[in-house]
Amino acid sequence: MNATRLTGNPVVSLTESAADKVAELANAISADPRQEPVRFLAQARLAARQLPEGFWQLLECFRVHGSESGILVVRGLPVPAVPATPPNNSHHIGSTTNAAKITGLINSALGDMLGYEAEAGGRLFQDMVPTRSMAYTQTSQGSKVVLEAHTEQAFSRLRPDFLSLFCLRGHPDAATYVFPATDLLPHVTDAEVEMLRRPHWTFGVDESFRVGGHEFLEGDTRGPLPILSGPESDPGFLFDQDLQHGITKAAHGLLGKIIDVYCEHRRSHVLQPGDLLLLDNLRAIHGRSAFTPRFDGTDRFVLRSFIVRDLGRSRHARTGSDRIVTARYS
Repeated sequence: MNATRLTGNPVVSLTESAADKVAELANAISADPRQEPVRFLAQARLAARQLPEGFWQLLECFRVHGSESGILVVRGLPVPAVPATPPNNSHHIGSTTNAAKITGLINSALGDMLGYEAEAGGRLFQDMVPTRSMAYTQTSQGSKVVLEAHTEQAFSRLRPDFLSLFCLRGHPDAATYVFPATDLLPHVTDAEVEMLRRPHWTFGVDESFRVGGHEFLEGDTRGPLPILSGPESDPGFLFDQDLQHGITKAAHGLLGKIIDVYCEHRRSHVLQPGDLLLLDNLRAIHGRSAFTPRFDGTDRFVLRSFIVRDLGRSRHARTGSDRIVTARYS
């Protein structure tokens, strides 16, 4: 670790004593994230203050400065008995496991968790499992097609700063792809960078947010917006291969180049049970390889959640002290 950014291998294995401490702190969380989300998060935040100092410093460095790869993977977290992988994400099984407590604890060291009413009814945790009827869709329940490169909720002003993925059960062919903006810069010209910083692209609302016929204050198409923003050496990255369109022929053509560079230079990580992958959603885009599920209760089972650095940004879009962004503000 250096003073500004995590470098090198993004996988950090916890020592046995650190993993035991995380388990101890998680077990002390008594609130149910489904029924008492605010109380659950208050307990998780209090417990996060007691994380081992070295682990806390690692998370703090990632929170403030990010990483060279755009991710931080914590390996070796305890995974008690894992329930059968559900056939779809409507059962909310992951929220009942100790993995939810562990995830909430570690997430709370990075910021505040949020749910989004238009997706999974605003639940803090979503089961990312293959669903037979959605196998060929560009959603977290897809499997038999590549999940294309994207920023999580690229369309939304209230998109999460971090994406958190806890693996309860993995699949050897399911690779998570990651591509930070800093990996794109060497492959584009100065003129292309200048164009990428101009508002030349529109973004559609994610398919998963449109289920239920929600109406959004900003409509179903957003923008035009730039792809790159912020510091020249460490820019923000906004992208959605499936739902993004250039408003000029040149802008549309540049999308194709970015996709080609992404496919050639993306980093990949195959999640194993006990891995928690934390993604910097402002600086890096991500996707997933195709894989073939068995649909027999032993398929890949990942618990997903969202984190923001500044809870106040969404105050106008939430009711009282709850952690759910109202659908119309998505």
